[in-house]
Amino acid sequence: MKKIIKSALCLAFLTLNTITVSFAEITIDNVFSSLTENKVTTGDFVQEKSSAKIKRPLKSSGNFIFSEDGIVWKTTKPFPSTMAVTKDSIIQTGADGKKSVIDASANDTFKTVSSTLTSLFSGNRSELEKHFTIKNFKADSANWEMVLTPKDATVASALKQVTLSGAVKSSKTSLDGMVSEKSDTEKTKFTFANQVYKQALSADEKALFQK
Repeated sequence: MKKIIKSALCLAFLTLNTITVSFAEITIDNVFSSLTENKVTTGDFVQEKSSAKIKRPLKSSGNFIFSEDGIVWKTTKPFPSTMAVTKDSIIQTGADGKKSVIDASANDTFKTVSSTLTSLFSGNRSELEKHFTIKNFKADSANWEMVLTPKDATVASALKQVTLSGAVKSSKTSLDGMVSEKSDTEKTKFTFANQVYKQALSADEKALFQK
């Protein structure tokens, strides 16, 4: 359960959508005001977990869905698995199509995760800053980056900081990476590619969030 909640926390930071603003206007407020422009983002991900305890990073890859309904993390390699995170539960779907549901609504850490998801999707900076400190925002003609550090001691025990980053191309900005650090020697890096943006989930995508 603890590992799943931590995974959900990581996923909570994977919900930033494309930011469509000119380079001269890129600020933190521009980022948050642009979060609602695309209701759904899909694409490919590569995840690499590194730790002082292992000799080489553990790598996995697959597809993701970021939406107002929640997040779907569909891993294809090395083993197939699907996990959907909603505001009050985690839904895991096996290769055989069977679902298992974890009700996490009473868990304080999960409540923080859910609140973060909501604030990111709504572009609500003030709600996000109830739980996290936004640090070291920077942008130039090619890239942008920001760091989030948790304020809650329980969350901080599982997550030291999260770094979000993306590219600036032709006056458009995308979320292309995230690094989640549990400690100085233990971190998880996500790389995103082939993003597609749309305004609604398909029927099959929406079904992944149904219990």
